Amino acid sequence: MATVLVVYASHDGQTRKIAEWAATVIRARGHLVELLDAADASQDRDLSRFQAVLIGSPIRAQGYLRPVVRFIQSHRTALEALPTLFFSVGLAVVSKVHDGRAQTMRVVEKLTAETGWRPDRVELVAGALLYTQYNFLVRFVMRRIAKAEGGDTDTSRDYEYTDWSAVERFTLEFLERVQRIRHADGPARASPESRA
Repeated sequence: MATVLVVYASHDGQTRKIAEWAATVIRARGHLVELLDAADASQDRDLSRFQAVLIGSPIRAQGYLRPVVRFIQSHRTALEALPTLFFSVGLAVVSKVHDGRAQTMRVVEKLTAETGWRPDRVELVAGALLYTQYNFLVRFVMRRIAKAEGGDTDTSRDYEYTDWSAVERFTLEFLERVQRIRHADGPARASPESRA
């Protein structure tokens, strides 16, 4: 049994839902899990009792939310000693017009350059378009972006694009890797060429 930390920052709530689902999947496999909002995390938090860490954030203004960036910067040394997975949440990955995956990976690369942290695995997760929760200005802007990307533009309803079975799959695959590491006497980190 492993003890796993799931850290997230969320703007509209979708990343929190994804983190909660990953935590549910981890618990269902008999592991201990702690779910942590990065905004509530202390900079001197001790990560030594965890065997793995998942971190997630939505993309906002071509970057990740400051609480997650601060968490990574504050705990970089500890993160480098553990198996880690970063999940990036955004709508670009479902674009029908541009290569949203490549665009998103450029944002991930900015994060690694800013923090010096290279997660062992990166997952790109589609978020949600929550028109009914946005104020007038945000709804207007998001509709224009969605239209330019070939997305949904009916502002009378919300759209959830997250593939929950994919979240479950990558969480389980990551757990399998953590278990292999724990049962082996080798190093806890993957070789650089095996990182996503």
